[in-house]
Amino acid sequence: MTNVVIVGAGYAGILTAKKLAKKFKKDDSVNITIIDKNPYHTMLTELHEVAACRVDESSIRINLEKVFAGRKVNVVLDSVETIDFDKKQVVGASATYAYDYVVMAAGSKPTYFGIEGAQEFTHSLWSYDDAIELRDHIQNTFLEASRATTLEERRHLLTFYVVGAGFTGVEMMGELAEYVPILCAKHNIPTSDVTMVNVDAMDRSVPVLPVKLSNKVEKRLEKMGVTMQLNSKVQKITADSIELDVNGTIEKHAVHTVIWTAGIESS
Repeated sequence: MTNVVIVGAGYAGILTAKKLAKKFKKDDSVNITIIDKNPYHTMLTELHEVAACRVDESSIRINLEKVFAGRKVNVVLDSVETIDFDKKQVVGASATYAYDYVVMAAGSKPTYFGIEGAQEFTHSLWSYDDAIELRDHIQNTFLEASRATTLEERRHLLTFYVVGAGFTGVEMMGELAEYVPILCAKHNIPTSDVTMVNVDAMDRSVPVLPVKLSNKVEKRLEKMGVTMQLNSKVQKITADSIELDVNGTIEKHAVHTVIWTAGIESS
């Protein structure tokens, strides 16, 4: 028996498992196992839609048993802790899995570049749980703001910064900008009390796109009430402020919500 163990049920892990299952469909000597800490696959490219309540969270969650129904793939729920390459074993929190071939598809996680306070005081957007937490936070923030007794308090609560103007950052900011008028109407809050700022150290948004398209992205966001703060490096984040290095000048801004979409690293 040849054991193939796939670590991670993200896009790469699922595609690998499905292709191997198809290739060895009639070969009972090949055993395919996929291991993930969640019983579902998350559509990461649509997290921002859940965070801004455009779609229900169930629409981005796909049960792994359904994905592999009718396929010769063993779905295992476990958290992989290490790989023993000498013994050819994947070591999980619940069990150990022997392999002949191991596929590492554990994905990625947010990276914070050593910036003080970034991990502690921001909301990441890189998992199913992140999207749910951020959605609830945004809704609760508007509810709290509707109860604020002073204009200063309300405007502080309704200050949102998205750090990172790549695809994830501009998508999140765009969804938030469309959601704000809905929440304002629901809680009887003027949209002028909401501040939305998209920050990036680069000189333009989504730099993998041609300059013309980056310009269109920025103009569209600005039309929706977003301030594009480019050429600005985050220096420090606290529970209620963000410090930026703007062309050598340090600026400190009061903020209630910082959403971190500034980069990822391997898990």
